[in-house]
Amino acid sequence: MQISLLKESHENLFLREGYLLALKFQQGYACFRILGWEPSNVKPYSLGAVTALSNLAAWNEVVDAGNRRYLMPPEEYWIYHAFYGVNKPKARIFFQYPTRQDRWNLVAVQRAITGTAAVAPDVGYIDGEMSPFDGPFALKSQLFTVHELYPAFNCYNPLNDAMDNVMLNFELMRYSYLIIKNRDLIRDILTLKRPGRLHTVAGIDPSPARMPDWLSGLVGKELLEYSKTVIEEGA
Repeated sequence: MQISLLKESHENLFLREGYLLALKFQQGYACFRILGWEPSNVKPYSLGAVTALSNLAAWNEVVDAGNRRYLMPPEEYWIYHAFYGVNKPKARIFFQYPTRQDRWNLVAVQRAITGTAAVAPDVGYIDGEMSPFDGPFALKSQLFTVHELYPAFNCYNPLNDAMDNVMLNFELMRYSYLIIKNRDLIRDILTLKRPGRLHTVAGIDPSPARMPDWLSGLVGKELLEYSKTVIEEGA
């Protein structure tokens, strides 16, 4: 007898007005209160054909015809929150975040995403079996982006036949926000005394993404250092 396990819907992880969010960057945490939200999507987004046992020649930053990035807020007053699925069950989607920074590697050498039938890139990807095109999307596909910070994607085809058109489906939420500067509230968020979402931007290896200068200027060096002290003390 087969047992099917229902995945948690990504829609349950989108935030609403009043929610608290703490994003971890290299410099420390930035804490936000969500003021409003607006849904959107990019469906389909074509990565193109991928030849057998090969990958795309270049990383794709998910842009429109004018090279405007769909996954990066065009203004400083938005935060984007996205999940994605893949139309080909065996298409392996790798990502860099920020660009030129590989993520999800497990060993201390640079990962290759090129390969052969005997030596395929088997580490650190999402395929269409893990995160189907029409959902439910894998929770590990979750991305938060701010102005001047965005990911890039590549695809490896492990099959002996070409893939004609690999496509991604992005579901996004755009948030307006207020930066929290009250130290007591920051401490409560980071120590989980107040319900909120804590998220490490991009990953932990080799480090989280660097906070853009415009955002670190708004948060302030003192609060960034304070957030690290709170995490170290744990109370």
